[in-house]
Parts: sequence; C-alpha cells; structure tokens
Amino acid sequence: MERGILVRWNDEKGFGFIQPEQQGKDVFIHITVLKHMARKPQVGDSILYRTEIQNDGKVKAIKASIEGVAVLANTSKSPRRNANPPSRSLSNTLLPLLLIFGIGIFGFKKYTEFEIAQAPNNTEIETTPLYEPQTQPLSAPKTQFRCEAGKTHCSHMSSCAEATFYINHCPNTQMDGDGDGIPCERQWCSKPSF
Repeated sequence: MERGILVRWNDEKGFGFIQPEQQGKDVFIHITVLKHMARKPQVGDSILYRTEIQNDGKVKAIKASIEGVAVLANTSKSPRRNANPPSRSLSNTLLPLLLIFGIGIFGFKKYTEFEIAQAPNNTEIETTPLYEPQTQPLSAPKTQFRCEAGKTHCSHMSSCAEATFYINHCPNTQMDGDGDGIPCERQWCSKPSF
C-alpha cells in the first residue's frame, strides 16, 4: 500500500485528493472507500491506499484507510440485520389495525340490524336525506303542488296558491321582496286591505 497526506477534501460532495509521499500527481479519493472508518477524513490525515488507473488516465484510490483511526467491524452486515425489523414492525402494526377495522365494520352492521329489529311493529325505518327538501310538512294535508328544482321566482308560478306553497315549503325561493310573508304581490297575490 502507498501512503500520502490528504491535501484537499470536500465534505459536502464526499471526495478529495491525496498527495503521495513519493512525488507524483495527486490521487483522487471518494468517501465510499473510507466508509468503514470510525470518522470522516480531514485535511492533513495520513492515508494508506491502493490505486487504480481509470480509462481517462487519472489515478484513483480504490482501497484506503486513515492512519491512526479505528476501523468499524462488519459494516456491510449491520445494515442487512437492521433492514428486516422495520418491515416486521410494519406488519405487526398493520395486521392489528386491519383486524380492529374489520371488527368495527362487523359491529356496525350488527348494530344496524339490531336497531331495525327493535323498530315498532317491525316496520322499516324511513330516512330522508338532509339535502332533499321535504315537500310537505307531516301534519299538512296533501296538496296538488310539490317543490321542483329551478322554480324560485314569481314568473315560474301559475297561481297565488302555488306561490304560497313554494314560499312556505321550498328552499331558496325569491318571491317575497318586502318580507311580509305574502308572495308575488304584483302578479298573483294581493295584499289584504284593512
């Protein structure tokens, strides 16, 4: 092995140059050939190395160590041993979560079945979506009108009764400009005179 002094080092990029003891061109060195060392190289370190000439004629260190710095043992085997536990811990965490999720779904279905079974006279439970307007109040008698999308102005109505139904039972109507509760006063409904 040859010996030299590390004269330049770029810690950010992980490479530098060794000045050989025997006069010659500086030798390129990369951090990967020193990964087994206990610390990173520093300018002024004495480096033991072997060289290889690259295709472009430049000399590169292929095996190296920092003189006086400890060498880490079995660095290549340590990552392999540590690589398996994270995957095991992921499966150990994921499996119970999936199990809890499945039990939750099963429990919800059973609860829904129980609620339906407990309904009076075993009748079906009627649900009304929140986004659909109710066409009639539960206590009101059936009428000939129903809320239709887009019918919000007086010009869409055909009678005072229809306009009154819409203003009382349908959302987003725009037929009571003065806010007195009487819709379409100019077209269909007239104000009572006192």
